[in-house]
Amino acid sequence: MRITHRTDYAIHLLADLSESPDKPLGLRKLAEKHNVTYAFARTVQQGLLKAGIVTSARGINGGIMLAKPLNKISLLDVFEAAQNPLEHAFTRDDAPWHDRKGHKVSKDVWRSTKSTLGDHLSAIKMNQVLKPEPAKRAKTAKKK
Repeated sequence: MRITHRTDYAIHLLADLSESPDKPLGLRKLAEKHNVTYAFARTVQQGLLKAGIVTSARGINGGIMLAKPLNKISLLDVFEAAQNPLEHAFTRDDAPWHDRKGHKVSKDVWRSTKSTLGDHLSAIKMNQVLKPEPAKRAKTAKKK
């Protein structure tokens, strides 16, 4: 399974939006801040819009903003909005060994892995990712 640049950038966008939850931020300025093209930023934004993670407003004071609180957005939501459904990462029906003896064993392993990973990513909320608990911040500060 591969975590793409789109997923990483989506997390950075959410971090920026969480700092100004009631104020729309311009996508072009966000793209410049993170040194990505506007076209790339639009692609990520469209996935987040479609997933209901962000909203957009047009006009001179327009931009994007969070559609819901960070504690209602899971890491799985962001992954799937930026990339593809987790299911796609584990689809192996087109594999060359599909009709060979023993395929059921590998199919069961991947089905179990997908389920475990999906449950784990669903349990991680973006407020935990972007605003770690004070104890975790203190540990991280000491390591630096």
